[in-house]
Amino acid sequence: MSQPDNTGANRSPAQNTEREQKLRIRRLGMSFGSYMVTFSIVVYCWVQGLISLGVTVGFLAFASLINATFWWLIHTGRNLKFHDPSMTSAQMIVSLLPPIWVMAFLEAGQARAIFLLIAVVPMLFGILALTTRQFIVVGVWFFALYGLLHLGLWAYRPEVLNSELEILQTVAFALVMAEITIIGGFISSLRGKLRQRNLELGEAMEQIRELVNVDALTGVYNRRRLFEVISEESNRYSRMPGSFSICLMDIDHFKEVNDTYGHQAGDMILQAVARSVKDGLRTIDCFGRYGGEEFLLVLPQTPLEGARIKAERVRETIERLTFPDIGDDFRVTVSIGVAEYHREESTDDTLLRADQALYAAKHDGRNNVKLAATRTPQKSPLSAPSVRPI
Repeated sequence: MSQPDNTGANRSPAQNTEREQKLRIRRLGMSFGSYMVTFSIVVYCWVQGLISLGVTVGFLAFASLINATFWWLIHTGRNLKFHDPSMTSAQMIVSLLPPIWVMAFLEAGQARAIFLLIAVVPMLFGILALTTRQFIVVGVWFFALYGLLHLGLWAYRPEVLNSELEILQTVAFALVMAEITIIGGFISSLRGKLRQRNLELGEAMEQIRELVNVDALTGVYNRRRLFEVISEESNRYSRMPGSFSICLMDIDHFKEVNDTYGHQAGDMILQAVARSVKDGLRTIDCFGRYGGEEFLLVLPQTPLEGARIKAERVRETIERLTFPDIGDDFRVTVSIGVAEYHREESTDDTLLRADQALYAAKHDGRNNVKLAATRTPQKSPLSAPSVRPI
């Protein structure tokens, strides 16, 4: 929370990887379900006497081995070393092996055509993932495996081949594969454009969030975001032990600077002060412009003494700032009021105690840090703001 972050990432890379791996496992489960649908047809062929029990069992063993191998690759994370961790093309290609196994033992060409139709189904799984070039590569593998099937049948069982029927099936297979490749490539192109639009939309939404939460002049959080963070921290510590502190900071004699050097110089000072504080914060800290020349620093997991030390460092850092464009000897100082949030009080009370401590720092010569009283005040800063020297 130390400074606005426009990355828009809600999850760490490890969380994203885990989520993607779980999604790949679910897709693999869908693939196995598709194998089981095909297996039911294989069982029917066995019941009808078209194939032997050994071929049926072989199909099941083949399908189980393929899915188990891909599951093992995903489960062990070895798939992350591949160019395509989802292994989409590989899964599509090897999915043709079990149907070809069955087709090699079928005598009727019409029966082989049924499994040829089933073999096209895996191509549909790649429509949302593969590019046109990848589809062509998969299609070439499909034709190569289908060609090897016919070569084997021609060499060992030529009597089961029907030239006219086989040619018709091959041409139909080629046309279907070509159409799926064209459609798949077109859909892949649309997905690429949609992905780019989503990225642009996400960046635009993040910019809008930044505009809502960030002070335009200084680049740190604005008052609205500061109150959100304070509310979040108070809710957090209402549920668990601990506390947090706030540092209310005011630039000394800022009105005189504006009157003497102009508002442009005042803006330069505000930006320099904001930048110097922001650069020295922890990731969990939150710093922003409270209003005018006032800034507020929220320090989670920090008791009062730790906040005092941090405030002193901030004060010293600002005191060392130089402004050559205004004058070689020109320096800026700040007064800071520090208060620790107490579970029994409201955040308004904590802010009021910090405001009163800042008031005391102003009256004590400025350029110093004052700790707030531990007693909860009776007034709220929203109803009765204090008036302090500038």
